[in-house]
Amino acid sequence: MPPEADDSCQVESLLGGSWVDAKTPTRENWRSFFMAQDALPPYLNEASNSPRKSESAGKKPYVFCAKKPDDLPDVHADLMEKALNRDEGLLYLLYTPICQERNGPFGLQATPASHSVAVTRHRFVISKDRRIKAIAPSLQSIPFNQVVSVELGNALFFGWLSIRFAVDEKASCTTLFFPSATGMRHFGLAVSEYRRMTRPTHGLMPSKIIEWADVWRHTPKTEVDHLKLLIIKEEIPFNWLRSSERWVLRKSRGKSVPSYVSQNGILISTNIGFIHATEEPCTRPEIFSFGVNASCIAFDGLKSAQVLEKSLNGTRFCFLQLKIARGDVTIDFDIPFDGSSLTDAENLARFFAQEVVSK
Repeated sequence: MPPEADDSCQVESLLGGSWVDAKTPTRENWRSFFMAQDALPPYLNEASNSPRKSESAGKKPYVFCAKKPDDLPDVHADLMEKALNRDEGLLYLLYTPICQERNGPFGLQATPASHSVAVTRHRFVISKDRRIKAIAPSLQSIPFNQVVSVELGNALFFGWLSIRFAVDEKASCTTLFFPSATGMRHFGLAVSEYRRMTRPTHGLMPSKIIEWADVWRHTPKTEVDHLKLLIIKEEIPFNWLRSSERWVLRKSRGKSVPSYVSQNGILISTNIGFIHATEEPCTRPEIFSFGVNASCIAFDGLKSAQVLEKSLNGTRFCFLQLKIARGDVTIDFDIPFDGSSLTDAENLARFFAQEVVSK
């Protein structure tokens, strides 16, 4: 029996991926989206903490936080009640309804289903109900020591949570989509709890630190809004690398065609871990993109960090390669940066070689 679309996905370089869809929004329906959002009733514009148990709860169009498993609707309450141990420490619990999208930006895919997501001191627990009689609801446990990265993002109407992890000596990925209007804040709090639990136990901080205000000054507001959802109270940045959208010309059938090599983004290194925010890859130059994805990477899986160069159609560009290992599974994250950040990238690679990888 083939695996479901969101139970595994291709783990690829962060340089790649694009989203080309017949539903690509125009300026007109982008305006309509905000008009429609303003017209929503209060319980949709404000994330509700009042679950409503009913047979149709999987179709409720909002995300809410639950204090205990019994507050979840339908089968999710029973699944979570059996899965969670009383002594493991429940930090955050939420419910999200069915989102009908199957394909999203950055190559993400998900099967439509309602979900509940629990964050404990040591793992993620995710229940899933496709609301199809022939397919039984399922439960998945992902220990933090198997997690490679956690991604949170949104594009227009929907958002996503994507967890890349290692299991049975293979790389795997679980992705779910949710309505962004009521879900981004709740999922941001859930990911923040994960980051708080996986922060280094020792003081990992070089002598030089940076103020958050300096980081925001060099970051587009769309990326700032996503990053602020994930930052925890004790977090202090000490290095950041900026990348810009870059294109090169390649020959195709005797014509020069623009080829995409890097997107707008920023990598922030803090005392807690890495946060890498990128904008959705464009289909051609000077086209506005709507999606932003933020990847969180803990330091405990870092095996190496080095500055490398690539050449594409005669154009050279630099990137920071992070090797993240969980057991026998190793995944490379290739993060491009502008030439003006070369010294900062080299200092960062040297710092991690001395303070993280060697210990």
